[in-house]
Amino acid sequence: MNSSTQRRNKILPVRRIKSRIERENYMLIGRRTTIRGRVTQFGFGTFLSQKFLHLSDPAAPVHLNVIKYDENSCTEIKCKTIEEFLQTPSETVNSMTWIDIDGIHDPDVISGIGERYDIHSLVQTDITTTEQRTKLDVLDDALFIVCKLIYHDMDCTGQIIIQQMSFYLKHDILITFQETSKDLFDSIKNRIRQGKGRIRKSKIDYLFYSLLDVIGDHYMDVLHMMDTSVASIDNQLMKTLKRDTLESIYDLKRDILSLRSIISPFKEIIIKLQKEEETQIMQESTNIYLKDLFDHIVQANDSIDTYREMLSSFIDFYMVLNSNHMNEIVKTLTIVTSIFIPLTFIVGVYGMNFENMPEVRYKNGYFIVLGCMGSKINA
Repeated sequence: MNSSTQRRNKILPVRRIKSRIERENYMLIGRRTTIRGRVTQFGFGTFLSQKFLHLSDPAAPVHLNVIKYDENSCTEIKCKTIEEFLQTPSETVNSMTWIDIDGIHDPDVISGIGERYDIHSLVQTDITTTEQRTKLDVLDDALFIVCKLIYHDMDCTGQIIIQQMSFYLKHDILITFQETSKDLFDSIKNRIRQGKGRIRKSKIDYLFYSLLDVIGDHYMDVLHMMDTSVASIDNQLMKTLKRDTLESIYDLKRDILSLRSIISPFKEIIIKLQKEEETQIMQESTNIYLKDLFDHIVQANDSIDTYREMLSSFIDFYMVLNSNHMNEIVKTLTIVTSIFIPLTFIVGVYGMNFENMPEVRYKNGYFIVLGCMGSKINA
């Protein structure tokens, strides 16, 4: 490490990272969040919108899983503490290493990983700050990526769960940081264990692509849910006109905007990865797979734009239906008013207490007035 890098590391010492994480954990522990009347499965959370839920569990233990593999073999080590992890053998030549860390709330784990793999303190801060925007940083000999992982969790009353996912990619080493122990990459791990597919035969960048592809698949799954919700609202508008329908439209529109803010920056990351040549980590053979992933993300963005336009048209259509309904009410009231105005006039005239009103003393005056009122109604 050169002198300039050492000076940069002094900008934000590890102890400051520890104290900040401890303060955040204390604030989370002191605040319980409920979902529709019940506590979340972790007991902690922050609402992003009606359906999007950001979960965090500072009390859960951190899991460190190390998978070392090459074309002929695969070794998996599960560590419960950072001390146990630091005692694992160093990386070997021609062997790929994937370090999967579930839980970013323990400052000792983050600092220990950072010291072993020379991760800059500012990068460590980005890993532990869950409000980070999706981004790609090109470092001297590594790539650092932050993105949002979303998935549909039936355990949380149909909520869409969102968590931050960080990647630190070096030559032959990939370190992933997840907020919770909800592992959505079991299929990738099984492919590595069983030697299926191209992962064991390729460099570490292909594993990195495979994980990004899983994230993209979950984006598409959530979009499929949105498509079902849009179709349901469309059917409701055709059947009945309720205020709840308008509220559902606005809620879904907020969810669509939240999803767009997650997926759109992810597309920019794929573009930058395809053009990345400085670190020489991404192989040219992987670009074709990144292009396929990019096409899927573009399709997802197009779907989001389509849903936004449909929801806007639903709002306009709701307003038109509501206006037509009001016009029908006004029409009915106008008919009633046109009938009762002349009747009110007649009643008002003969309700006046003048002494000289010949019709009042006329023998058949009452029946004549009733006849006049009836003729007005029939007219």
